[in-house]
Parts: sequence; structure tokens; C-alpha cells
Amino acid sequence: MKKLLSLAALALMLCVAACQQGGYKISGTVQGAADGDTVILANVKSMYQVDTLQQTLIKDGKFEFAGKQDSAMMCYVIWNSTADPDLRIATQVALEDGAITVELDTAENTFAKVGGTPANDALYGLAQEEQGLNDLARTIYEVMGDSAASDLDKAEAERNLNDLQDKAVELYQKFIAANIQNVAGQTYLMEYASMLGDDFVAQQLEAIPDVHNSTLDELREVYAVKAKTAVGQPMLDIKAKTPEGADLSVAEVAKGAKVLMIDFWASWCGPCRAEMPNVKAAYEKFHPQGFDIIGVSLDQDAEAWKKAIADLGMAWPQISDLKGWDCEGASAYGVRAIPATVLVKDGKIVARDVRGEALAAKIEELLKN
Repeated sequence: MKKLLSLAALALMLCVAACQQGGYKISGTVQGAADGDTVILANVKSMYQVDTLQQTLIKDGKFEFAGKQDSAMMCYVIWNSTADPDLRIATQVALEDGAITVELDTAENTFAKVGGTPANDALYGLAQEEQGLNDLARTIYEVMGDSAASDLDKAEAERNLNDLQDKAVELYQKFIAANIQNVAGQTYLMEYASMLGDDFVAQQLEAIPDVHNSTLDELREVYAVKAKTAVGQPMLDIKAKTPEGADLSVAEVAKGAKVLMIDFWASWCGPCRAEMPNVKAAYEKFHPQGFDIIGVSLDQDAEAWKKAIADLGMAWPQISDLKGWDCEGASAYGVRAIPATVLVKDGKIVARDVRGEALAAKIEELLKN
């Protein structure tokens, strides 16, 4: 007598067959969800643009998606509560060939478990490490926001936060380097490029196989520009208007400086404002020795730009084309995040993105040599 296959075994065989044919199957659970709740598989392009690829209902706490994907892409699995339309949980998933598992939990302070394929296994490992960093960050922010905390405690918390940011950079660099051949590593490279360091990003771009999309190709273009403005390359000139409406170029300011810093900033940029005391201190200390600065603003509002210059006490020359992120000077130097700095000596770029306490030390070194 022939034995009948169980439904579970049949489902497994169908899944294997689909995967062998280049397809995917997502098997998911949602702890705490109700039957009839909706789950969607979506391509989230922005907060306001969510393209639903598939939609299904939860039954017995479970859901499934299956299909074929020509090339791997990052998507989101999103659970929506029927009882409370404002309640939802989303987790990122690498949509790639294979049997993918997703475990969601509606309880607070939990994160999803994804796995089953190389990229998704890597994403879950990263999420676990991120959770540890988030727990540390929460403790640090509690101290920084505590009105009863002493100045010493807050100063230590700020140092701890800086150390934590360095750890986050190391974590993402490690993850990207290990996964640069898959969609997860490539996606994180595109998302975090501005904080990872130019040398690292350029190296990873070279390691990516022949993969093309608009974001990745744009990043390649940016780093092709950055290569032209890397340390050791000749300074590129920038010409724009001063707050008074006169034309001024970087080259004009460079003529009278032993060391010049091109400072990309904007009035609306919080980190730029936070860095300004270090910039002012360096200018006041080293300007008599031949150090100069020219600010290149990514503002669009002329009045806001002028007010920030006055409020922050920026005594050095300033220029802007008032084009915001379309600033031609920023584009010429491959600037995608601000504050950004370029140090120039004898017409050549000698350092980029030196900030904080390291700025004064670098300027002093350059003036002595």
C-alpha cells in the first residue's frame, strides 16, 4: 500500500521544488497576532511610497509568501493589526532564492528573527549586535537627558556616545565586507556610505560584482569624483557668491594661506553647529600663523545662512550658490554628508573630514611641516 504524504511533507517538497526553479518561499509566524490580520510583502521606497508586492492573511499565527524574483532585493514584511489599524510591525528581509523564515512578535522591545538564506542569516546576526548597541545607547541618552546628572556625568556620557558611534561604524564595516557579494551587504553599503570612510567604501565598490541599480550607480559616480579630490590630489576651485553678493573663489582665499580648510556646512545642519566651536577655536588659535577657512554653505535660504554666520560668530570668508544639496562645490568634492572638511596645503589636498579635537592637532602638524 502506498503511504500518503502528510501536508507538511508535501508543502516542504513544493517549497524545495520552487527554490530549485529559482523561486523563493517565505514562511512566517507572528506571535500575538490574530487570525485575519494582514501581512504584506512590500518594497518600501520612502515613508510615503510603499509598493505592495504580495498580501496575505494570518491563519493560526502563520503566513506564507511565494514567488520568483529575477534579482535579489531588500523588502519588508509588515504585519498590520486588524483590531488597531495604527499598530504594525515591519522587518527587513532579503528577497532572494530559497526558503526564507520570518518570526515576528507583537510584544514591545522585541525584534524579528529572519533566516534560511545566506543574506537573511547575516541580517539576523547583525540585528542581534545592533540590539546590544541600542541598549547601550538608551542608557547613555538617559544620562544625557537627566537634569539631575552632573556635568562630569554628561561629559562622560558624551564620550561614551562617541565610542559607541565608532563601534557602530566598525560593526557595519565588518558586516558589509563579509556580505558585499549579496544584496544585504550592498544595501547597507549604500545606506551607510557617508559614515563608513571613503577608503572603505571605494574598496567595497570595487569588490561588488556586476550589479547595477540607480542608487549603486550614483554611489559609484560620487566615489569617482571623490577619487579626483582624494588626499594627494590638486585642490579644485569653487566660485560662488559671498553673503554680500560678491564673487569669491576658494583659490583666492588659498593664495594667502599656508593651510586652508574648505568647510562644507549649512545653517540647518545640527552636527555642523555642534562642530563649530572646534572650528572657531582652531581659527582663533592658528589664523595668525597662516591658517584660513572658507565656508561653503549648502543653504537655500539666504537670510537663514546670513543669520547663522552672525549667530555662530564665523569670522572667515563664506560662499554659497544657495542650491542646497545641489551645491556645485559640494558635488565637485563628492560631499554627501555635512559637516565635511577639506584641508589644503601648497595647492594639494592633505586631509579630509578631520573634526573635533583632531582638527587642531592636524592643523598644527601641517603648519610646522
